Amino acid sequence: MKKVPLKELSEDTQRLLADAEEAGGLVIEDDQGQPRSRVYAYPEPPEAERQAAWERLRQWQVEAEASMKKHGVTEDDILRVALEDD
Repeated sequence: MKKVPLKELSEDTQRLLADAEEAGGLVIEDDQGQPRSRVYAYPEPPEAERQAAWERLRQWQVEAEASMKKHGVTEDDILRVALEDD
């Protein structure tokens, strides 16, 4: 997927995207009326959902650290194994 800063788009394209966001999306059709591309607004998750996701990540880090300690494994060990075929 390609990322493009909004400010780099023409005013006409910015208006088209704003209209698409307001309408819930945009379908681009070819000359035969067949859909070829879709454009949808990126749904920003609610703050509570974002915070819950960060908390889950922190909990996984705690669990991973405890498991690594229990098994006598370090981050360097994991990196070495992950990179040994490179």
